[in-house]
Amino acid sequence: MTSLTGRAQNLPDGLRILPLGGLGEIGMNCMVIEWQDEILLVDCGLLFSDLDHFGVQFVIPDFSYLQERKDKVKGILLTHGHEDHIGAVPFLIKAGIRAPIYCSEFTGKMLREKLAEYALDSSTDLFVFRMGEILKFNRFEVETVSVNHSIVDAAALLIKTPVGMVIHTGDFRIDPQPFYGNQIDLERFKRAGDEGVLLLMSDSTNVERHSCSLSESKVYQNLEQLIAAAEGMTIVAMFASNVARMGQIMQMAQRMGKKVALSGRGMEQNARLAQEIGYLGDANSVLITLDQLDQFPRHEIIVLSTGSQAELGSALTRVANGEHKLLRLQKGDHVLMSSRAIPGNEKSVSRMINQLFKQGAEVVYEAMHEIHASGHATRPELKQMIELIRPKYFIPIHGEYRHLVHHSDLALECGLPPEQVKILTNGDVVEVSESRFETIDRIDEPRVLIEGRDGQDVTKLVLKERRLMAEKGVVFSLMVRNPDDQSIVAGPEVFTKGLVSENLEGWLIEEARNHVKKVIADHEENIRIGGPARDLQENIRIELRRFFNQNIGKKPTVIPIILDL
Repeated sequence: MTSLTGRAQNLPDGLRILPLGGLGEIGMNCMVIEWQDEILLVDCGLLFSDLDHFGVQFVIPDFSYLQERKDKVKGILLTHGHEDHIGAVPFLIKAGIRAPIYCSEFTGKMLREKLAEYALDSSTDLFVFRMGEILKFNRFEVETVSVNHSIVDAAALLIKTPVGMVIHTGDFRIDPQPFYGNQIDLERFKRAGDEGVLLLMSDSTNVERHSCSLSESKVYQNLEQLIAAAEGMTIVAMFASNVARMGQIMQMAQRMGKKVALSGRGMEQNARLAQEIGYLGDANSVLITLDQLDQFPRHEIIVLSTGSQAELGSALTRVANGEHKLLRLQKGDHVLMSSRAIPGNEKSVSRMINQLFKQGAEVVYEAMHEIHASGHATRPELKQMIELIRPKYFIPIHGEYRHLVHHSDLALECGLPPEQVKILTNGDVVEVSESRFETIDRIDEPRVLIEGRDGQDVTKLVLKERRLMAEKGVVFSLMVRNPDDQSIVAGPEVFTKGLVSENLEGWLIEEARNHVKKVIADHEENIRIGGPARDLQENIRIELRRFFNQNIGKKPTVIPIILDL
């Protein structure tokens, strides 16, 4: 991470806004709000990686900026419990940021489970807030406001700062009939607008959709019709965090005399957490285990399954590939995709749906029936939010770059002057005051690639080496040397991985061995005649790369290994 310029390091009279993630991408949401000696961090999420074939599991924000100012971080505010908003909290704590965490009840339950996986739950100060509660800090005062989303207990934040009110919507939608929880508190947003709002930062994900969001009541009706008509087993693929959808299905099952089984660790965990705080009240009357499926007629079974995004190894992916030990599809079974493909997952989801059809099931997905309601506000709802709040300045957040552009255009349509609307990307540092709205600096590449549960960084150099090995293969040359006279007493042996087909491999390896033998012979002759010192390993590496390039048109990664006796 590059350091800030001298100008930006001198703390401004205005408020400093710094997105460390979530702008220009879907995921890794993390926003720094700073005034002189105090920092609030809004959300701390991760981004699931599309480089998993190179060992990169996910991407998290680079916390260097916060580490350099860790004593100034006074609070971590979480808007809701999705992974792209809380998933990087364990890594934040490991980075030495030990500020108190504030969140709603269900978000707190989910975070506790996550922290326990990293043995961090007992060392973390976590405070649960109620909607409407005011959290007081030295420089800031934060009011939590209920919003609708695809997870229960989602909140927006009204942040009073020394220079004016800042509103962070979090992820939201406007639903007049949510299945669980309260309606979005539009009256509170209107009152905030009447009082005066300096800056609005608003969710941009669904700005390209021009119709209002589908209500959960309509989703309920459509799911009910499909499940009631099922001749075989019904699998409902959904996000494990969508407790309202779980509640809908369980309510239907109870009325229809059906049973519900949960498939996937996340599904089981979140159902348990939801029950602990009072959701899913009738769950025990309909729940069965996957082991009990054979005890009931097939048409009386509903399975709630994870894997709607075709994640590798997920429950639904294993069903689609015929690899699930307890779930097998038959003709007459239905799979209802009660979810929307996250941008970037479309191809893998499409492949999985094709595999489900091949297993004999009838698959119903978004293009066919309205059986999923997005948790993000569409363009008319986003416009309504801007018009209610009437901010002086506007920053679109949470979206790919095109979403931010469209949302900024919407703000202009609502009457904001162009100089009062700003499109940011991760790392931009903005100073905000009543008289000023200016980008004052930039931090480059505020992200870290993560490998494994221990959170090991994957550097650019390591990733480049993995790419090269994946694209061009790897060659190992192994031999044993007498350290006294530098002679080779065993080998060389040559092994290749990911280089050529089996019918070429034998010939190629034998020719490569002969090539290495020649390099060794030249090296030993040079020693015998007292020639200048040479690096045998480096010579072998260079010559083998040249040999393979001449013969197969590739320059693989070559690793010569010389073992001294």
